[in-house]
Amino acid sequence: MPRFFAEIIDTQAAVIHGKDVAHIAGPLRRRVGDTLHIRDDRQGFAARIDSLSRHEIRLSLLAPEELKDRGSRRIRLGIALVTPKDMDEIVRLCSELGVHDIHPLVAERSNFRQISEARRRRWEDIIREAVKQCERKTIPCLHPEQDLKSFLQEATTLWPQCLIALKDAPRGIGEVGGDDVGIIIGPEGGWTGAEVSQALEHEFVPVHMGRTTLRAVGAAVAAVAILGA
Repeated sequence: MPRFFAEIIDTQAAVIHGKDVAHIAGPLRRRVGDTLHIRDDRQGFAARIDSLSRHEIRLSLLAPEELKDRGSRRIRLGIALVTPKDMDEIVRLCSELGVHDIHPLVAERSNFRQISEARRRRWEDIIREAVKQCERKTIPCLHPEQDLKSFLQEATTLWPQCLIALKDAPRGIGEVGGDDVGIIIGPEGGWTGAEVSQALEHEFVPVHMGRTTLRAVGAAVAAVAILGA
């Protein structure tokens, strides 16, 4: 059962608006008096449905419930922009697997180079749906798109540990320690030689995830899963 986002009105009451109302009343068949598990941006609650209409559900808070993250490590992902459909999957799966920060990067071989406001809203919705489904505590931060060169200059000061995924790297990603790790994943055509050189100049450490070639979706998901395990 998903944990639904709700507006907490006070210490005793909450309300749910929007498309979740139809989901709760329709496929889930929840009715007045039933218990529902809800949350705001920080805290979970058990709640009782007091009233249910077409557009909103009003609830009484029964008890606070602890929310947990998948692991204690903070995982930061820089992902070169690939096709919108693949980006949807990366955002969804990595949010479920525990990523904390998602940095869309414009690389030389990126499939597109600018994120529309509609696309950004879609990804933010995907993040919240993933958080709702897996009941994780923190909500991943989706950063604005950025060209790789400027990102590399900033990342070395913002990320405590910086990795770049390269198939021929001498070190495996599973060997990485630390409680705050960032990794950048290239586009379908891979990083160019100049981009790899730039990353190494900024002290990004090459790591591999096995000796086979992964598509961007698989590489991003594998990286977040391994680092979060």
